[in-house]
Amino acid sequence: MTELGTYLKEQRETLGVSLEQIQSTTKIQKRYIVAIEEGAYDQLPGAFYARAFIKTYAEALGLDVDEVFETYKRDLPEPEAQPVVELSRRATYSKSTAPKKSVAKRWIPNIIIILLIFAIGVALYYALQNFLDSSDKANTTAPKQSDVTIDEGDAPSQETDVPATEEPKEEPKEEVTEEPKEEVKKPLVAKTTSGQDITYEVPADKTMDVSISIKKDASPSPFVGVRDTSLEGEALAPEHINASDPNPVVVKDAKTDLIRIRIGSIKGIDKIVVNDQELKLNRSLLVQNIYLKKVATP
Repeated sequence: MTELGTYLKEQRETLGVSLEQIQSTTKIQKRYIVAIEEGAYDQLPGAFYARAFIKTYAEALGLDVDEVFETYKRDLPEPEAQPVVELSRRATYSKSTAPKKSVAKRWIPNIIIILLIFAIGVALYYALQNFLDSSDKANTTAPKQSDVTIDEGDAPSQETDVPATEEPKEEPKEEVTEEPKEEVKKPLVAKTTSGQDITYEVPADKTMDVSISIKKDASPSPFVGVRDTSLEGEALAPEHINASDPNPVVVKDAKTDLIRIRIGSIKGIDKIVVNDQELKLNRSLLVQNIYLKKVATP
């Protein structure tokens, strides 16, 4: 058994996650997970897959993969060396001495294309000149229109009265009454923090309602467990393990004075709302025990 395997097994048991749950989350067969924990890498399908399985397993537990690989690099299987292909002397000679196309053969198609473009341009130029010349001739032969005289009797009188236009009356402006703005509750800040344990004091007189929203694109999907008071307490909602589980995780009318929310990977959590008040989450700790302590409203 390697130190890496022992560490991963301890982290899994601390989270309370079974081998079946890890298999369902990572899609890695249970026998391979057991082999990783026991350090039996010869039972895995090659060193490349072994490193990939360990990376996926660590991510499912909410661990920092780079830190795990650096700490336990002596226990990691060595990556497989890629075969180097060397060309024979005959092959390299044939490539270096291959006859090159002459300069003339390479430039003849380009010269033909340039000549064709030039010929088309000349033809368009002469066609445009002929069109403009014919238009000028047509304009010079067109008859001029005779001058038109207007009888003074038909002209409108300058003294014609123009009806005065009434100025538009200003309509009374309606008074706009501003609707009262809804009071926006500030995020609830943690009261105390001790290691992975973070405590929030929730102002509530009777019960607590909890909603835990999980990011749809979270990979891997975080583990979420909600219990009354402690690990041995009653489960208040089904545990969230896979992306197909209910989202958000909801608890209604909890009468307990203390709720514990176990988060396997805080990166996958969008927000947590208690009694219509959002919690200000600490994103620096991947694994957290969030305690919701009910206190009397002021």
